[in-house]
Amino acid sequence: MPVAKIDEKGRILLPKEIRDRMNIKPGEEFLVADLDENAVVLRRIDVRKMLENLIEKAKSIDLEKLEREIEEEGNRIARRKHKISD
Repeated sequence: MPVAKIDEKGRILLPKEIRDRMNIKPGEEFLVADLDENAVVLRRIDVRKMLENLIEKAKSIDLEKLEREIEEEGNRIARRKHKISD
């Protein structure tokens, strides 16, 4: 099992055999999560792909319906706050 060290700036260099096996290229981004005080998990993320997926999902949103729902919820909250019955 390869070993990695942290330098004085907190950087970790992934061993070449892992970078090669996982086809990790310079500039790729990773989410970092600590499992406990002795374990860290790295998960590769593709920001461009995430944004493309969000844009595609956003295209299917009915903005008029969303606006109506927001207005209805705002009215409901205002009625409850000011104790106004329907």
